[in-house]
Amino acid sequence: MEKINYVLEGKYKSKKILGGSILDIDIDIDLMPIVKRYISSYTIIDETNKDQYSFWKGALGVALLGNIGAIVGIGGKNKMEYLIEIKWKDGDKSLIFIDENYYKIFIKSMF
Repeated sequence: MEKINYVLEGKYKSKKILGGSILDIDIDIDLMPIVKRYISSYTIIDETNKDQYSFWKGALGVALLGNIGAIVGIGGKNKMEYLIEIKWKDGDKSLIFIDENYYKIFIKSMF
């Protein structure tokens, strides 16, 4: 099973994302807000950028389910889930995987 509402790769890898009026990354001793103030850019990785989408869904499937996971990962689901690459203002990157509710909060916080 994929880790929903987690940082999958990069800065804060394996940290849980918490919801509320904004999203926060639980970094053990504190919370790191996922807001425009700290983010230089972001890319939503979905079917519109198929190469990145297929790569990440397949890679996540392999990491979590082995070789058969590549097929399962690319196949997709009915449930809305989002892979987002975040470029932080300090130059680091994170890949987050969030559900539809968290996605709506994320988008609002980018304005």
